[in-house]
Amino acid sequence: MNNTLKKKIEVAEIWFIRRILKVSWKDKKTNDEVLDMANTGRSLYSTIRRRQMKFTGHINRARGIEHLAMTGKINGKKSRGRQRTTYVDSLNTWANHGAAYKKPVHEVLL
Repeated sequence: MNNTLKKKIEVAEIWFIRRILKVSWKDKKTNDEVLDMANTGRSLYSTIRRRQMKFTGHINRARGIEHLAMTGKINGKKSRGRQRTTYVDSLNTWANHGAAYKKPVHEVLL
């Protein structure tokens, strides 16, 4: 997931909470105030990351066509232009971030 997608998820999460609590934008409540009213924090993005990590482990153990598709080892032509960031590439960037990567993995293992 890239940063723009992360921001969109966080915006959607606040929008969901505002809709549940029936807080209008006319009330001029900040996002932090809305989160305090709901007695919650931003957890949607971390939940998505945790589930993605579980799914990755599941696919790696399966070793079927899904594993080939995820690793990109299916034969075919590449499309023109810049290649899309694959799921495996995003996992590698998470792994290269060190401590930032270890926290979600620790949450998955619990």
